[in-house]
Amino acid sequence: MLLELSNDESRVLKDAVDSSLQMLLAEIAQADQRELKEALHQRYDRLVALQRRLEPVVESEQVYA
Repeated sequence: MLLELSNDESRVLKDAVDSSLQMLLAEIAQADQRELKEALHQRYDRLVALQRRLEPVVESEQVYA
């Protein structure tokens, strides 16, 4: 899948991912159930991968992510 984003949209998406990662860390720290922690860690890992893919796009001012 190819997603076309403007420079502003790319920055907003990266900011949203960054914020979500911070919130997930807090949720993981507070989670008591092992299954919940594992699910949150999986989500965290997916968001980190997305964050890494967005970084060069935002930095280089490209319009594709």
